[in-house]
Amino acid sequence: MDINKLRTFLTIAKYGSFRSAAEKLFLSPRAVSKQMDQIENELGVKLFNRQKNNTSLTKLGTEFIVTAEDIVNSYTDAYNKIQMESASDSNKILLGFSSQNQSTFVQQVFEKFLAANPDVQIELREESGKRLQAMVAANRLHLAVTPEYGADTSHDPAIGVKKLVEDEMVVGVSKLNPLSKRESIDLELLRNRPVLYYNNSESTYLQDVFYKKYDGIFSKRQIQRVSSIEQRDLLIAIDRGIGFFPRPLASVESTLNPMIKFLNINNELNTYYSSVLIYNKKEDNPVVRQFIASFK
Repeated sequence: MDINKLRTFLTIAKYGSFRSAAEKLFLSPRAVSKQMDQIENELGVKLFNRQKNNTSLTKLGTEFIVTAEDIVNSYTDAYNKIQMESASDSNKILLGFSSQNQSTFVQQVFEKFLAANPDVQIELREESGKRLQAMVAANRLHLAVTPEYGADTSHDPAIGVKKLVEDEMVVGVSKLNPLSKRESIDLELLRNRPVLYYNNSESTYLQDVFYKKYDGIFSKRQIQRVSSIEQRDLLIAIDRGIGFFPRPLASVESTLNPMIKFLNINNELNTYYSSVLIYNKKEDNPVVRQFIASFK
């Protein structure tokens, strides 16, 4: 089965429509639809309920997500292994990141190094935070940038960690909500609101993190995953929920989301946030070792 078609299928499952997937993959909706027709014909089952203005997964389509992810992940692991071996004596760095939010920190970290080493090439991989750690530990990636939500986060013994930023979380509230007039807030005042978060996989990891982090103020049912950062931000902007954001990115987020007010949290809770660079302690790629050694 064609790996690119499986990636297209997973993109549709992630973003909720053929059109959204087409935009993310820089394809036409017609090309996306044709790929899905080919997968359905190959499998001999219907994966989608297609209507004029709506597309949804069938029961078999939902079940197929796990299989497709396993196939794509296995292929990605094998591909990355080959790339790592070919990059061992080259100027290529394989860098993973877990969300678009991390791109700001990636740029800050690599700006001076890439300016001083113009021949170095960066290849990017987007994966969940847990998967990034496993890939770095197994020498499937050179480096990864990922958030952490506790100062005592544990890591695989093979992994080295350098903190890029360390601060706290703030809560984003729509400016349509009267509570946005404040500069800080007690989360008890928001306990009945949906808490929206973005994750690039079906994992409930962040749901569990936020449930424990905010001491059960919000039920797990309230803490809801959305399929894109853009969707999360728009829903918060129109007062359909709230969200938690890293304070170091609040000024950037304010520019991108003028209808969201970012409030400090008054409660005596774990509001810790950091973004970290992780690497394999036994990394032998000379370019990667040079970068790690130069990191301040």
